[in-house]
Amino acid sequence: MNFLDELGLAPPIELPVRTIAPRRPPPPVRVVAAVPGAIRDACDLLKTECAPVNYVIPGWIPEGLMLLAAPPKAGKSTLILQIAACMAGGLPFWGRDVPKAKVLMIDLETNERRLRRKLEVAGVSGLEAGMLQYATTWPRGLAGVQQIADVLDRDPGIKLVIVDTLQRFRDNAPARQNAYAADYDTMAPLQQLCRERAGLAIVCIHHKRKAASDDPIDSINGSSAIAGAVDTIWLMSRKGGDYFLYVQARDWEQEQDEFRLERADGKWTLADGPRYSQNEAEVLKYLDIPGGMKAPQLAEALGIGRQAAYERLKRMQNLGYVRYDGDFWQPAV
Repeated sequence: MNFLDELGLAPPIELPVRTIAPRRPPPPVRVVAAVPGAIRDACDLLKTECAPVNYVIPGWIPEGLMLLAAPPKAGKSTLILQIAACMAGGLPFWGRDVPKAKVLMIDLETNERRLRRKLEVAGVSGLEAGMLQYATTWPRGLAGVQQIADVLDRDPGIKLVIVDTLQRFRDNAPARQNAYAADYDTMAPLQQLCRERAGLAIVCIHHKRKAASDDPIDSINGSSAIAGAVDTIWLMSRKGGDYFLYVQARDWEQEQDEFRLERADGKWTLADGPRYSQNEAEVLKYLDIPGGMKAPQLAEALGIGRQAAYERLKRMQNLGYVRYDGDFWQPAV
């Protein structure tokens, strides 16, 4: 049984018509008492220690279905490629260390030449083979969802799937189906796919309406079913010369939900956010002594292996955070 069969979405099977002999009237229906345990006490729930939110990108993208919407040419592809590169390379994103994991990018609005250009603009380089996989053609609708499920079954190391864009991925709605039902039928199978696979996030890239709206959610192109069916929403907007990111999520744990963004060297950064991740800040703290430190000394101070310390220093050197004088490592500034 495949993923669509489990959802009850497989095409109906035509059975031969048979003549059924008349049957006796059914017996009276008996009222059966509810099974004990079907109804639970909220008092017990309040005493239960629940598991913490499972993040794919710590602090920013929890597991589940996410929508990233922005006006055309606002830089949403650059942002999602930046996120993909951080995850595929195990690099920090906006002050948080990101566990290294595989990414599948389904980019249906470009070709390989343009995709390579977008990767270069986003600063993606030095990737390990197999960590960032891509496709520029994909089946639409339920067939596309099934193919994603098949890929995830073959490679459970994929923890982030990007669909760019939602409009090119979805099926055309039947003529008599209303917009809300059509949008919900598009999003529900993707959300179900996430629910069945712990630690998976699927990000759908979408467009915003041209008309301005007081409520950011109303700016999403389509019916309210799109926003209602996803677990996390990121909305990019421009106000004057500034760019902003608005976040709404079922499991959002930050007090702030709107962030001002800055774009430099092909990457988006938080205008008022931390410059360094926790691991990077810890390295700089130990190196901030006269003369700096050697890599083995840093490894001992951090309680990690020498190779791990060296790789961390080299990554921070590439970012311009530390410098090496041939013997000792020191902060670059």
